[in-house]
Amino acid sequence: MKTLRNLLMCAVMLFAVSCDRDLPKDWSEVINLYVDAELGEYRPWGHPEDAEPLDGLKIKERKDADWEVIPIDGIIGFSYVEGNEYFIEVEKTHLANPPADASNIIYTLIRIISVH
Repeated sequence: MKTLRNLLMCAVMLFAVSCDRDLPKDWSEVINLYVDAELGEYRPWGHPEDAEPLDGLKIKERKDADWEVIPIDGIIGFSYVEGNEYFIEVEKTHLANPPADASNIIYTLIRIISVH
């Protein structure tokens, strides 16, 4: 009986450990971003259709890409001054399980490369 119990405990532990490897995990990469001199408009998830859109930062990863608008405080550690164009280095974290009402990406400033 003791051997059967030990076998069952080992099976449960093996199952728990193998399941943990299958869970999605957050991952990060270091990228450069262009931040436009002008703010853009966006509507966060759940924002009423008849409400005014909010101001946000216009960003893109490549010069030839289209602008994407994120919340004005969407880059942790970055203080934006309207009228300045920025080229910055950030850590881009992809969240495996983001909050239901938020982005699946978090940007964290590493350094400002240039300001124009």
